[in-house]
Amino acid sequence: MVKKYAKGYRNERNMLQELSGMGYMVMRAPHSGSTSLASPDIIAVKNGRILVIECKAREEAFSIGMEQLMQLKQWQDAGCIPYIAWKVSRGDWKFLHLKDVISNNGNIGKKFADSVGVDINSI
Repeated sequence: MVKKYAKGYRNERNMLQELSGMGYMVMRAPHSGSTSLASPDIIAVKNGRILVIECKAREEAFSIGMEQLMQLKQWQDAGCIPYIAWKVSRGDWKFLHLKDVISNNGNIGKKFADSVGVDINSI
């Protein structure tokens, strides 16, 4: 478990640096999944746009539970732009719009991410 946490932490920190370099004010919410409150991994703000990002670093396809997706929807309802960001080892982040992931029942795979995902410069 510690190795998994360290990997996620490292990837989230790298994303913070990238977003900061793009002019975003950024904040990481440590242990965001350990609370019942709707809490994304990263909040990024630039020019009045507020992005909330749930980060996943996985080698293979995975699913996100509807409860976690609905928590991101709460942020969307509050005026934020929600993304699920997926990083495959040695690859770039793919940013998936919440609505696309919900319409795919929370299932995320490489083919899906390639078809609907965008890179960090497109968010």
